[in-house]
Amino acid sequence: MPNILITGITSCESRGVEALARSLTTELTAAPDTTVTVLTQTPDLDAAALRGTGANCTADPFVLSRSWATMRPVETDPNRRARAQRLLQNADLVLATGGDLHTSDYGVSTSYLAVLDRAQQLGVPTAMIGQSIGPFVDPAETAAFTATASRLDLLTVRETTSMSYLTDQLGLPAARVVLSADPAFLLHPSSPQHAEQLLDDAGLVGQQPYVCLVPSRGVTRYSTISDADHLDALTRLADTLWRVRRRPLVLVPHCHDSRAHNDDRILARQIAGRLPDTPVHILDRDGTGAGDYKAVLGGAELVVSERLHASIGALSSGTPAVAIGHSPKFHGVLADTYGPAIAATDIHRDVAAFTSDPAAAEQLASLDTAKLRDHLATRLPAITTLAADDLARVRALLKS
Repeated sequence: MPNILITGITSCESRGVEALARSLTTELTAAPDTTVTVLTQTPDLDAAALRGTGANCTADPFVLSRSWATMRPVETDPNRRARAQRLLQNADLVLATGGDLHTSDYGVSTSYLAVLDRAQQLGVPTAMIGQSIGPFVDPAETAAFTATASRLDLLTVRETTSMSYLTDQLGLPAARVVLSADPAFLLHPSSPQHAEQLLDDAGLVGQQPYVCLVPSRGVTRYSTISDADHLDALTRLADTLWRVRRRPLVLVPHCHDSRAHNDDRILARQIAGRLPDTPVHILDRDGTGAGDYKAVLGGAELVVSERLHASIGALSSGTPAVAIGHSPKFHGVLADTYGPAIAATDIHRDVAAFTSDPAAAEQLASLDTAKLRDHLATRLPAITTLAADDLARVRALLKS
């Protein structure tokens, strides 16, 4: 009975993390007699979020986040180390996801290598799939990642930006790195009827066209912009989207974080509070999951998102999406999805440049969504196939 240990998961409080975990666990547990265990910082919450996938969730014994300490079971260090050893002894594969943990942006890359390093010492196969890598600014962090990556049995990246970084700057052999796509391209959305009910509950009554804006309260921690300037820019964008497109605006807080600095619901309410005369609807009901959000995003006319996996939820549904981001991962995923025929400035803006440019809101609101939608339709089958290929590679690795 194959036993897969999934690492690189922080918490499904982020619906982007849930999208990754749910996509992988749903696909992997479909194989007969396959067991999947997810290492996470919030095991009880994630067990509820991933209900129905067949996955088991347990507190990550290799990475201990102080900010989520109260959401883990209390255990002594000896018990934690013994549990870590048992998990690896019972594993047939350690599979790392996480999207973009391995960068200097968040300062957690080396910590998340520990389980892979220990597995490699024990002779357990290891893989990283659907990754965005770098850039690293600390030479020690660079060396640690490169050493672990060079011993992997499988390494795939979700965009060409990371592939170039790994081969051109970190010096990994090109034959060792496979271009893939984010696993969340395979996420199953909730039913259209459920999406309609969510919109109705948020006050958007009737089947009418709408536009989605996905704000990120946490993005200012990784940029030079202030919270106040960021709020001003998003309010201007929300107002402009309504004025230009004349569509109701649905605010999608993709991260329901227990830590206020990263809780998108707070920012969504601040934006709505500044626009009392604009038809703004907030989709912040407790229990709204990644599949629910994908169904709503997929039904929009246009999605403008500061959360990458909200963009992927729209794109994988064939819905035009543009991203406002803080790191190369945003440009990489959007550019690879749309391809070279679509100008990068149409589909991605750096958050600092967006905030400081008064014309940016008008440009984003005026995008030709019909053109983007038609072009996306020609690209999406190949992108989805790339994501599915990763699952085939994982299954082949287990068999070998």
